[in-house]
Amino acid sequence: MAPTQPPLSLSLIDLASAITLPEIGRDIVIAVSDACLDRERFGHAGAEGLAIQRLITLAHAAASLRFIWASAVANQVIATPSVHPLAAVVLCLTNATHVFEGMDEAATSENLTSTRNKILSYRLVTDLFTDCQALVCVDAPRPSLPHDLYDAPTRRLRPEADFESLVDDLVLAQQSAGFSAQRLSKLRMALSVILRELLENTDDHAKTDAEGKALSPNSLRGLLVKRIFETRRHPEHGAGSSAPIPCLEFTIFDSGIGYYDSYRRQLLRGQARGAPVEVGDRQVDTIRAHALGPAVSPDVEYAIVLKCMGRHSDKAIPDPRPGHRGMGLYEVLRALKEMRGLLEVRTGRVHGFRSFLEGELRAQLEPQDSPTRPGMPRATLLDVDHRLSTRPAPRDMVRGTVVRVVVPLA
Repeated sequence: MAPTQPPLSLSLIDLASAITLPEIGRDIVIAVSDACLDRERFGHAGAEGLAIQRLITLAHAAASLRFIWASAVANQVIATPSVHPLAAVVLCLTNATHVFEGMDEAATSENLTSTRNKILSYRLVTDLFTDCQALVCVDAPRPSLPHDLYDAPTRRLRPEADFESLVDDLVLAQQSAGFSAQRLSKLRMALSVILRELLENTDDHAKTDAEGKALSPNSLRGLLVKRIFETRRHPEHGAGSSAPIPCLEFTIFDSGIGYYDSYRRQLLRGQARGAPVEVGDRQVDTIRAHALGPAVSPDVEYAIVLKCMGRHSDKAIPDPRPGHRGMGLYEVLRALKEMRGLLEVRTGRVHGFRSFLEGELRAQLEPQDSPTRPGMPRATLLDVDHRLSTRPAPRDMVRGTVVRVVVPLA
């Protein structure tokens, strides 16, 4: 009999960096220190969404998960949990235990219950003072869906008009801060469509496992809203100022099975509205035979991510979602080009981006004389480190998907 391994100790702030996650089946103890209150410890823009994804990946793989909270961070998160997105998701995990320094078991239990209720009932604040906030959806075992995103009686995603109103409120707050009213008015309609589409994708595809059963444990999805300064990834030569750009950042995360396995599930099983679609390409044997893992090459996985991006941009790309009506990731990409925004995607072993920020090098666009999409972006991603490479280098495997949308305010 193999000796029992001692629990592995981590710090929650470690998840903000690209650490290698421990192997499956370990007991994990995570220290939640006061450093988690320091926004600068999250490093680059977008790091918190990636940290949430690593947290969810860890929670699904661990034999047990225990969080030890320092008193200062515990008190602040208990008071205002939804302005601390990573900590808020920690408190929504369904397979974790918690210790708050200085609290007995009864006080800890009471505070956990009240703080979770605060998180799940949170409404987005549209003022000049809240620069970071999170809405969290818990889909199982007891569903709890944010009022800002879902209609309570039907438990369905709110209609487009409600998303337009929500975006209007967020945008008007930025106008009060002195940003261009004309610029922001052009964002509101496209942005509301983008957010609803990306959230609808999680609603359709990120709540069930490969067999179509409810995810367990930790069936979580969410939306992060932040005011940030974004740095250009690859400035144009002679573009002038390279100062960071004031932006609104929207991050949509989920704990689902990711793009590849979602595509595979739909391919094998079809949907209630139609039969499975035959895919006549060279990857089909691999896709049918293997869930995402060592038997699936990074090239095959990336090809499937590109298929997901390319839906609705090329009728030759098979779509195993019969009757799907959504605008698709490609339309998100095209809208962001018009808005001079940025898209970043992390799923499975893929981490790529596309940037159309002012002063950014324009890469991977169709020629102006294209008969179908003149000047529009090609359905591809660039590597987050080697920023002109159209084949993102494979990363460590993570669970679910994080999509980050950034739109400039000036």
